[in-house]
Amino acid sequence: MPAVQTTYPGRPAAAYEGMAADQNPATILSRTVETPEGIGFGRAAFQGSRDDGIAATGAVFRGIALADRNARPNPAGTDLFAKGETAPVMVSGAVWVVTASAASAGSPAYVTPAGAITAAASGNTAIANALFDTSAPAGGLVRLRLN
Repeated sequence: MPAVQTTYPGRPAAAYEGMAADQNPATILSRTVETPEGIGFGRAAFQGSRDDGIAATGAVFRGIALADRNARPNPAGTDLFAKGETAPVMVSGAVWVVTASAASAGSPAYVTPAGAITAAASGNTAIANALFDTSAPAGGLVRLRLN
């Protein structure tokens, strides 16, 4: 049988997409995924068609899907919640996300129509009372605070 892993980093990553950023009080809701393709860890969740449903795109931002290391693996090997699964959605607190544009600590956060988190206001929707806690270049991990 071939080796599964032959190299190891000196230390684990400090954070990963969808990881709660601290132990401060947070509000996390359980919601059922309605999007056929699912919703990835650390991605924006929008109000679905049902009261307790969420979707990967939409008009009403509900929060960020938290990572769950106990989630069932999917055939594509990506970290996501499949349609019909229950996902933890952070509506207040701090969470690690990947930013679609360069972000600076203290700047307001926006969500694109495709559900990406960004610091760019043009053509995007402001996330009410949300700020970046850290700075990162486009495509980097950044701590997002939802208030």
